[in-house]
Amino acid sequence: MISKNKKEKNPGMLTLHTADFEDARQRDCARVIASLHEGGGKSRATLAAELDMTSMATSRAIANLVGRGIIEQSVGQVSGRGRPPAQIVLNPGCAGATVLLVSSQELVGVLVDFRGSVLARQTAHVPSDADSARMTATMRDLVAGLIGSCPSGMHHVGTSVAVSGIVDVKTRTWILTSRWPNVRDFDVGKALGGLTPRVFLFRQLDVELSARYAAPDMERLESAFILHWGWGIGLAYRGSDDAPMRQGGPFGEIGHWRFNVLKDRPCGCGNRGCLETAASLSALLPVIREIYPWASGEEELLSSQIETMELTDIPEIRVAVDLMARALGNACRLLFPEKVFITGPFTCNAGLYQLLHSRFEAEGLVGTLRLPTLISDRSSLDYVVKGAVQPLHEIAVRVLLGTPQGKPNGAARSRRNGKRQGADALTRSI
Repeated sequence: MISKNKKEKNPGMLTLHTADFEDARQRDCARVIASLHEGGGKSRATLAAELDMTSMATSRAIANLVGRGIIEQSVGQVSGRGRPPAQIVLNPGCAGATVLLVSSQELVGVLVDFRGSVLARQTAHVPSDADSARMTATMRDLVAGLIGSCPSGMHHVGTSVAVSGIVDVKTRTWILTSRWPNVRDFDVGKALGGLTPRVFLFRQLDVELSARYAAPDMERLESAFILHWGWGIGLAYRGSDDAPMRQGGPFGEIGHWRFNVLKDRPCGCGNRGCLETAASLSALLPVIREIYPWASGEEELLSSQIETMELTDIPEIRVAVDLMARALGNACRLLFPEKVFITGPFTCNAGLYQLLHSRFEAEGLVGTLRLPTLISDRSSLDYVVKGAVQPLHEIAVRVLLGTPQGKPNGAARSRRNGKRQGADALTRSI
């Protein structure tokens, strides 16, 4: 489907622009690729009808893409007489991308094929006192190892880095993270320069929420935000037409909202009295380990361990819940979302989550306005990977078709935020 000058409606969509392609034949090829991103194989007739293309144009595009190794044809099985129609499928191994993301005190790297499947995964612990040089070395080691895992014939198109803390997406600068306070104003593009063709930097919660919005039951939501309560505390917000702050700089660092009651507590950000000094996993883990010494500091593992822990009678935990409820209430009075996703290990403890829910209800909103629906969910690195890899999948189409817009070094910015004007937009859900 082609729509002119239209902003992407669903953030889970693969968005291409007809102006990126040199002629009608190249655009037809791009449309076929975008359609096949939706799922399983399709016949020529199905593609022609869906894309409103002539049978000749469809066959020509398919022949071109088969010759380039981008798609494959397989003969389907049917009962009765007649030749079964060939099924056209995307070749997931024609292009790949790498994604780096943050989990507790680790960097996680994955290699993703053209259909979004994870082919390889590597992790590296990064100590809290690491500086920019140590972070650079760790990132480069992970990306180099993942690129080395690319199957034969796979074109590696670039790397997306999704991190916690404060980022400047446009300059690819990781400004600040309390997990690694010595990593400041970190130029991610420069750190990975010469190793990977393109580098994108995102705030991890932003791409996670984008991927969640791609779910069918999210399409009619006017607004929602995701609040992560774990090693750090932060939120990301989206309206129905995408949040204006999402593609910019700092936003949603409620973990660094300051409370008078915490005024003497130093925070890794350099201030005192931040919410994270009393309510984050990094602050509460020593208290939890006094009772449960085997408690893990890794969020994914702790999410399972914490389910059976008795935590609601611990004074420090109750203070943390009260502060989180107040911060959540204030965020809702600022953004007025329909739904709030709360993720992180603490929400996996039923008693703790119920206490938070009741404290939040006691906070109220404004006047007769209704509180948003709270949805408890485990953090999902799958969502982060899906959201972070999307712009690289969009670039992969242009790279595979040999367009000038497929140039490296991060110069070709993702156009999915609707800032590209005067171009026809072609969208297909991934």
